[in-house]
Amino acid sequence: MVGKKRSPLAKGSRAVETREPKVIEKICVLFSFKHLVDMDDVGQSLTAWAGKDCKLLLGLLQKTAHISKQTILEAKQDSTLTVYGDFPGSGSTDFTCPTHLQHEKNWGVIRNIGGQKSRVAGFLKDNVFYVVFLDKDHKFWKSNKR
Repeated sequence: MVGKKRSPLAKGSRAVETREPKVIEKICVLFSFKHLVDMDDVGQSLTAWAGKDCKLLLGLLQKTAHISKQTILEAKQDSTLTVYGDFPGSGSTDFTCPTHLQHEKNWGVIRNIGGQKSRVAGFLKDNVFYVVFLDKDHKFWKSNKR
């Protein structure tokens, strides 16, 4: 019995990759004012932050623009964003947690807005920072004087 000759293997005819390489996009911080307590009490309203020279409101816009180009890790590393965890206890804050937000666990602040004392307080969920309070007097998470 005579064997059949096999056809030679095709030379160098491998398929060329035509798909675009996957670009990994860094996930940056987004902002939401959905839960903003926009009133003058312990915190302040947007109108109050607009003030005479708009220093605080301009600082807020500049800071959010800066952080929007960063990942959460980058914002934490440059000390712009600090996440504490649970809402601060009554001995550490002058603010009261809104009832509908008591389940949130990643409360924190964005620092140095129009000066060293001013902050915005809120919580982080996924990559969104929800601004809840405007805090020009650093009363959200009071620190001990050094």
